[in-house]
Amino acid sequence: MPPYPHLILSVEDGVGILQLNHPEKRNALGWELHHEIIAALSAWAEDDAVACVLVIGNEDYFCAGWRLDILNSIEGDERRRFTDLALKFMKAFYDFPKPMVAAVAGVAPGYGMDVANMCDITIASENAAFGSTQVKYAMNGFYHGMLQRIGTQRARRMLFTGDPISAQEALRVGLVDEVVPYGTLRETALRLARQIAEAGPELLAVLKDVALRAGNMDHLSALAFELSVTQDLTQRGLFKRRIADGNARLKAGTSKATERLGAP
Repeated sequence: MPPYPHLILSVEDGVGILQLNHPEKRNALGWELHHEIIAALSAWAEDDAVACVLVIGNEDYFCAGWRLDILNSIEGDERRRFTDLALKFMKAFYDFPKPMVAAVAGVAPGYGMDVANMCDITIASENAAFGSTQVKYAMNGFYHGMLQRIGTQRARRMLFTGDPISAQEALRVGLVDEVVPYGTLRETALRLARQIAEAGPELLAVLKDVALRAGNMDHLSALAFELSVTQDLTQRGLFKRRIADGNARLKAGTSKATERLGAP
């Protein structure tokens, strides 16, 4: 991949690590980061070396949201181009064909929280906080992303007040999946991403498609869709190889399905 001045990119054990690295702006999203992240995700979408993507800042902050200096200095056609770029960015996240894990430290205000909500799973450091802070600047927060994770009343409270919640409260209401001690965020999130990546890009692309589509169907349509997916998968060589391996491990008393049961 070409170099990106505001990203640190690497691939480890099937995980594409996309680290935001614009410390002068605390990784706030302006023209540069929008363009670079879109390009990086586009390259990884069809790369079989990448089965899962981890989006991370550092142990002190994730993303400071919108570049307010840009919003305060552009207007007319330039503002429209910036808005169009943001929409393209959001589509790159929401429609990414493989699982995405967000690892969040520090305050994730407004658009910073929204980026995490666009990913499939969020891991938070104990120093993290989340807020739909756009209302503080006479803008709207992205209600849809919150509503996909938390209940209506809490989502509207966050949207209307803009007040942040702690990492532990975010865990309680379902905004994040796990809270980890300060200094262990990258290690923990990368371990999860590697566990996901073990399934491989072919299967994970199918499962991500199920995750994107089934939740928007009525229950009977979802059941029929998922059964058709199962039928397709059982015809693939991948299934036949893994079922044979699974049967062998069952006979040996080392079931792969339970190998991490009870592990920290």
